[in-house]
Amino acid sequence: MIGKYIDYNYTDVVFSPYGDHWRSLRRLYALEIFSSNRLNNFQSIRQHEVKLLIHRVFRFRNSSDNLVELKFKFYQMSYSIIMRMVAGKRDYGEEVDNAEANHFRELVEEVILYGGTSNLMDFMPAIFRLFYRSPEKNLARIGEKMDALLQGLIDEHHRNKSRSTMIDHLLSLQESQPEYYTDQIIKGVILASLQLHEYKNQIPVVPYPSFLTLLSTY
Repeated sequence: MIGKYIDYNYTDVVFSPYGDHWRSLRRLYALEIFSSNRLNNFQSIRQHEVKLLIHRVFRFRNSSDNLVELKFKFYQMSYSIIMRMVAGKRDYGEEVDNAEANHFRELVEEVILYGGTSNLMDFMPAIFRLFYRSPEKNLARIGEKMDALLQGLIDEHHRNKSRSTMIDHLLSLQESQPEYYTDQIIKGVILASLQLHEYKNQIPVVPYPSFLTLLSTY
């Protein structure tokens, strides 16, 4: 059900069935979104976020005797990197405190909550439609809100194309191939990138004794 209501009726790379469309999306990610050249263009963003993380850790340790919760710090850093790559804005950190950013993060977490667990609706959809409409209504509600937020990001970048972000690059592809790179496809790519980040961060972080030394080499 999440593929129907949130992932644009099974058209994004996460839920799309294997076929020509899925292969086209895979090629898009490999050659346009996560290619070596494209990622190298965002190197300064990664370096800046790593430096911010190091400064926060040292500042916290100097002002408190409590242990630093590194797992959440890493989550904040990686989420900010993804958001800056995708949309050119930070949604985490002491410098960011606005309702739109909080609402966006909460919606992404809700999407992962539904998508990361087994759902009986997917195994017995007919029965659930007859007796249990609430989960399906919740998914439809989340999908509508997420779609509105993603469309807002696209509209914002239509008005201001000066930033070199993933959305800007997708919009340039839309200008050359409008029949394929529709707003729906672009929103699916954005959402899949955020889902990838959330699923990745469900993996436990193993403490490493020289982590600050490693980070300082970036």
